[in-house]
Amino acid sequence: MNHQGKIERALFPLWALFIALVGTLPLTNFVGHSHWEYVQWLPTAENFRSRRFLFDIVANMALFLPLGYFLDRSLFATTARRSLFIAAGAAGLLSLSMEWFQVYCHNRHPSLTDVVSNVTGSLIGAFLSIYRKK
Repeated sequence: MNHQGKIERALFPLWALFIALVGTLPLTNFVGHSHWEYVQWLPTAENFRSRRFLFDIVANMALFLPLGYFLDRSLFATTARRSLFIAAGAAGLLSLSMEWFQVYCHNRHPSLTDVVSNVTGSLIGAFLSIYRKK
């Protein structure tokens, strides 16, 4: 294994930790009781007209893109389909965990749109890594 491969394999868990910290800090927001009324299950038409909402989607995708890229780089001899499946699964689990945590926090607003944009970003990253290998 070359030096660059070792670095790319080390970056996956570090980036996953970085994402977890971004999604949960500050821990003082955690209150221990749920706020299901703050969950945005589906975006509204008004959301799509909001620049803030669109910025959040792009930012979430950008945050998770390196996760998919580094995850694919850290996998040994796997097919492209399997790599994409693993990238989507890892991003989905990490994203759902953060959104679940945010249900129990003040000043955080969990959203299924976040989960979808996070998984999409991870898939784009894995796809770029697969494309780069060819």
